[in-house]
Amino acid sequence: MWITHSYLGTTRNGMRCLFFLLYEDYIDVQTQFAQELDLVLERFARNLGDEGALVRPFTGDIETTRYHILDKPWTEAEKRELRKTPSLLMIDVDFDTFNPRKHSWMLFNFGNRMTEGIASVYELNDVFSQLAEVVLDGDSDIFVAAHRIWHDVNPTDAVQIFELKPGIFGFSIDLLQAGRFLRDLYNYLVYRDGGD
Repeated sequence: MWITHSYLGTTRNGMRCLFFLLYEDYIDVQTQFAQELDLVLERFARNLGDEGALVRPFTGDIETTRYHILDKPWTEAEKRELRKTPSLLMIDVDFDTFNPRKHSWMLFNFGNRMTEGIASVYELNDVFSQLAEVVLDGDSDIFVAAHRIWHDVNPTDAVQIFELKPGIFGFSIDLLQAGRFLRDLYNYLVYRDGGD
């Protein structure tokens, strides 16, 4: 995990992708949810190995780094989603080069679920573990993998996990809903096959 005062100048350095942590302000950081989330994200960052990096701001630089993200040419609807914090923005180009109108991106938003309690943070472990596996799989395209999930799961469950966003390249995922869905799917498969 990289901790920085500025997202400007952040480069991939041969990695497949970068994840930028977005907080709204000091209040987000000071919640117990955010503190527990940091532990989950630290594990995720470690699991990315040399294929990806999670970049987060120093507490005193939250507003600066948030503006670095918001200064990109987003639509108004996308900006509204980016303001729901905390969240992660994933890109596969250097930050200064990134343009949401030209490059692939994905927003992992879990800020609107902060009221569900600390236990819900740990549901993200499975989602982040699978996401790290996709990043580490050099043959897969992480954006395509997420797109496949969107089309391969039950549409009613998928609607709760994914929200398509305006624009060609990006969409966001409700990670807490995805964690619940994966847990329920696992339980279904285990019990369907006799608990083996």
